[in-house]
Amino acid sequence: MNELTQRVSNIIKCVCKDLYDREDVVRIVVLTILAGQNVFLFGPPGTGKSMISRKVAGIFENSKYYEHLMHRFCTPEELFGPVSLKQLKNDQYVRLTEGYLASADFAFLDEIWKSSPAVLNTLLTLINERKFHNGSETLKVPR
Repeated sequence: MNELTQRVSNIIKCVCKDLYDREDVVRIVVLTILAGQNVFLFGPPGTGKSMISRKVAGIFENSKYYEHLMHRFCTPEELFGPVSLKQLKNDQYVRLTEGYLASADFAFLDEIWKSSPAVLNTLLTLINERKFHNGSETLKVPR
């Protein structure tokens, strides 16, 4: 086994610790992350989706993790940060994104299908193109 294969195998073992019968899902999640893509986990409550997300994010040093339970009254401010009042005084509509979804390396959006249309439309660009439009600036979302 070469060094890279061994490292990936160690990551999978580390994430699988304390999880029962989830090695196939963990393998897919790790492979998807190494490929620089997004992961969508679908399943009933209590099957380890959020735990897998937290554990995978925790393996990467200095990674920023964001988690949010979506609901039908979810607002863009909850996910993308509040509008900067200081910038608004200067006729600029800019969000303070630090600590929110657009600045995260890893994110877990629980029950995403329950979210409002305003949030889902904004998520399309963020998830598909990894871009977030913040005022006149377009932010590249980390891979």
